[in-house]
Amino acid sequence: MSLSPLAVFFFIAIAHIETDYLYERTSEMQITAALAANIVGAQGFDMLDMPGRTWSLQRDMRERSTEWGFRVLVFNDGMQVISDSADLRTGTTPFIPEVVRAIRGDDNTELRRDERALYVAVTVTSDRDATERSGAVLLVGSVEDIFQSLDDLRNRLLLIISLVGLGVAVVVFITANTLIRPLRRILRVVQRMATGQLDQRVTDIKGRDEYAILGISFNSMAEKLEQVEKTREEFVSNVSHELKTPLSSMKVLSESILLQESVPEAMYREFLQDIVNEVDRMTSINNDLLSLVRIDQREQGLNIAPVSINKMVEDILRRLSPLSEQKHIALIYDDVRPVQIDADEIKLTLAISNIVENGIKYTPNGGTVKVSVDADHQFVYISVQDTGMGIADTEQTKIFNRFYRVDKARDRETGGTGLGLAISHAAIIAHNGTIRVSSRPDEGAVFMVRIPIRRG
Repeated sequence: MSLSPLAVFFFIAIAHIETDYLYERTSEMQITAALAANIVGAQGFDMLDMPGRTWSLQRDMRERSTEWGFRVLVFNDGMQVISDSADLRTGTTPFIPEVVRAIRGDDNTELRRDERALYVAVTVTSDRDATERSGAVLLVGSVEDIFQSLDDLRNRLLLIISLVGLGVAVVVFITANTLIRPLRRILRVVQRMATGQLDQRVTDIKGRDEYAILGISFNSMAEKLEQVEKTREEFVSNVSHELKTPLSSMKVLSESILLQESVPEAMYREFLQDIVNEVDRMTSINNDLLSLVRIDQREQGLNIAPVSINKMVEDILRRLSPLSEQKHIALIYDDVRPVQIDADEIKLTLAISNIVENGIKYTPNGGTVKVSVDADHQFVYISVQDTGMGIADTEQTKIFNRFYRVDKARDRETGGTGLGLAISHAAIIAHNGTIRVSSRPDEGAVFMVRIPIRRG
């Protein structure tokens, strides 16, 4: 906060006060000077040479000077002082510019700041002839009291401004320190996180002000960053593990063949078929990883176009029907109402296909997988319900993680890579949609997908 406008205002006000005080004093002296000129003019300058008249005028001016509070000097037309109420210049001929102008007929007033005095000079005319200039009257009045009062006021204002400025400076310093301290704490945490210490958090969050909200939001962001980093590390570890298993199997199979002599052709074929299966598994993992990466690279965007959800689901079920027939699983389609949405058909088809295929794989022979399509004025709803092994509550928050399997042994039998639901989740999120699962062990599972009909 700057005190300059306040100081300027105060000093402008003092200047106005000075002007008003001097104006009042000047008006008073001008009236008094005119009265003195009338008194002198009434006596007549030509009569002052008579015995006793000059002394009488001197006494009269001295008395009136005491009454008025001003020094009174009377000059003849030769600029000689014939009366000085202070008895200092009587009989002298001083050069006073104000008197010179007054004798020439120009009444005038001057403020002499160096003397802190007002000089008021008035022409004296003859009582018999008003046009006859016979001398001048000069009033000298001190304005020391005015300037002293203004100096005192100015000094008091300077003291007040200084005290106010000091107080404002103290308040600003305390306030700024109070406001900046939490920002410094946050900045220190940011700097540590920039070096890779993602476990750093803003502490001592108090109240509900903006800084507290900022600290809470920052901690939330830090937790998400830490989780992303952990997910990345787990992903790399899982990829390494998933690829290591088939590579190890192929190495063992190859070495078994190489270390044996006269291996029967049937064993060659069996081992080579196992190697081919492991290669197919690695290819499947690689393809799923590429699909996941393409979906995650959102800067490439989605190829949005009108898509008939009903036809898309029909095509998916037709393509997966051989898999369901192998296990004698009833594949039911409940088409509640036709709906068309704005979507990337390839990515959305991949997402729904993975969910349905997942239901078929984990449903026992003779079970049921039901797919339904419904909509309201904002969203399309696609549900996939199976009668499979179900998912425990503790597992439901993890099934969309990459390479996560509820039953790893069983998943090996079905040939899954652990990426199907992760791909589905990523594709649905890319469409601004949501996917939820509702399940209990041995009671099947229901996957509910909700996607906006129009891209907003």
